[in-house]
Amino acid sequence: MDEKYRALFDAISKQAGNSRPETEAKEEIHPLQMPHVKLEGAENYSSWAEHAETILISRNLEGYILGTMEKPMEKNSKEAQKWKAIIALVRAWLLSSISSQIAKQVERIKEASEIWRLLKGTYSGVGNEMLACRIQKELQELGQGEKTVVEYVSELKRLWSDLDYYDPVEMKCGKCVEKHSKWTERRRVRDFLNGLHPKFENRRAALYGSEKLPSLEQAIAAIISEE
Repeated sequence: MDEKYRALFDAISKQAGNSRPETEAKEEIHPLQMPHVKLEGAENYSSWAEHAETILISRNLEGYILGTMEKPMEKNSKEAQKWKAIIALVRAWLLSSISSQIAKQVERIKEASEIWRLLKGTYSGVGNEMLACRIQKELQELGQGEKTVVEYVSELKRLWSDLDYYDPVEMKCGKCVEKHSKWTERRRVRDFLNGLHPKFENRRAALYGSEKLPSLEQAIAAIISEE
């Protein structure tokens, strides 16, 4: 973490905690931990955003980045002072959770919701064909190799999740959604089975030869059992 923003975040956290009753500070402010993932760019935005939003939701602070928490009209009221202190805390927290290079792009913005909006617009990557293409290529080339089945599955699921995020399919028809989900499931079962180590060839052939292709979880369970 950039020490410049960490010091700012720590100072504001301490000030915010001292300016409220202890019970209120614990409820809304403390503890506000850093995300395990630091925003470095488009390639890890989705992971960072998920961690960041989860932490803020756990403290009932998500409204300050989503723009749903309205600023009190009376500037000198206790509510306005509280709002101002929390905005400063969330803003410092956001700046502390991103790389120093990215922080320089947004550090002059005073509203936490505007920082969040700009980061999302710049780095979310939704619809980014280059990222989707790279992930698809990784999936095509991924094999179990010397990894355990669990490690292999974890890598597959990460790539599938990223592909769903960067290349979303939008459907309004309920039956279409159901059919697409089933098609996606079959494709992922094949991806999983095809990338397995040759030592699982007999079990893989048996699964392909069964009357009905198993679900992804059934296929994973069968191979883990074999392992």
